[in-house]
Amino acid sequence: MLPKFQSLEQTSSDGNFDYGQVFFREKTSGADRLVIGSKDGHINLMESLCSDWPDGWYVLYVLFVPRTGRKEGRYQSRLFTNFTELQVFNGTHQAFLEGDGRHHYWIGTPSNAGLLVYDQHNVIFAYGDLNHYTSILRVRGFKEQEFWFPSPHKHHYHMTNDQLEDELFAADDWAFHPLQKQDQWD
Repeated sequence: MLPKFQSLEQTSSDGNFDYGQVFFREKTSGADRLVIGSKDGHINLMESLCSDWPDGWYVLYVLFVPRTGRKEGRYQSRLFTNFTELQVFNGTHQAFLEGDGRHHYWIGTPSNAGLLVYDQHNVIFAYGDLNHYTSILRVRGFKEQEFWFPSPHKHHYHMTNDQLEDELFAADDWAFHPLQKQDQWD
């Protein structure tokens, strides 16, 4: 798989930057959240964290580096009422979501009981039942330890993934919303 995010000390053949299997609880201006760093398997980890949400799932694809003529913005999917449907959707697009830095990818629930934000830095921000998420992470071997993005770093936007972006957009009837100022950070 092509790298999505690296420190400037890495070469493309080194793969993605490896945070280790770590997480920490962060205070925000609202509710606390977990910040989760992993080398790979982000989509599968997100599914583990949200599998028991009771009222369905939607995804939000946040495009901020357009390469195929689409407008930068937030693209919201239909509501997935069956977890298997969400897994099939994620599995179909997993290589693109985990292998390109042009986007963030969110999984949310209509009741706002949970929200997972997989950002272009290969970090997951988890909102909702933090104790439940923590128990899942510990079972998966994650350690509680503060970390942040390496600085300086680089994001990769691969031309070979442009067709995969087209396939993602063809897979749903997306509702478009403009970017919000908090959607991009470096």
